Amino acid sequence: MQAVQPRGQKTRSKILQAAFELFHKQGVNATSVDEILAKSGTGKSQFYHYFKSKEALIHAVVKDFFEKLCNKQLPFKLEIKTWQDLKEWFAFFIHLQDDICCERGCPMATIGYELTAKDDSIRQEINHIFELTTQPIVGFFVHLKAQGKLKPSADPRSLAELCFIVMQGGLLVSKINKDTASFKTSVSHLFAYLKSFLK
Repeated sequence: MQAVQPRGQKTRSKILQAAFELFHKQGVNATSVDEILAKSGTGKSQFYHYFKSKEALIHAVVKDFFEKLCNKQLPFKLEIKTWQDLKEWFAFFIHLQDDICCERGCPMATIGYELTAKDDSIRQEINHIFELTTQPIVGFFVHLKAQGKLKPSADPRSLAELCFIVMQGGLLVSKINKDTASFKTSVSHLFAYLKSFLK
């Protein structure tokens, strides 16, 4: 049975969810506090009770996403042990774009794109999310290399980071093109490249 949230925590969660959805849809700079309040059905006094500023809310949204990722409350794979797992990891993002008609990119990349030089702490938090997302792929290639299945020249971290960048680029380009065809083609070429490192 799911635990019932205290009233205060429920209000805070409503604000966080509304902010996340609006940031993801239209970006941080284009989203006003008033829009967040309207979407969450809360008032300014409630907002400023939980968050000192819009910047504090951005921190909280990123932290909440990180915690959900750590607790496996998000639907994409965090365990990658086979080539099929890696294919399914990419397929999740491609299918997501198809389901939402390619209207959005990665929520954390959308927030990160608008960061300024003074937002270093938020940048670090998003980097932690990206690292947590990439680490299972690093582990997959490390395991393959330990089994002697990869060429000595293969660098597990570089290969994993390439996977992550192709995923992020695929989300962005499919959003711009309103189509996932180039995303799918890029993933197909990527797998051919990755498997060129097999012994």
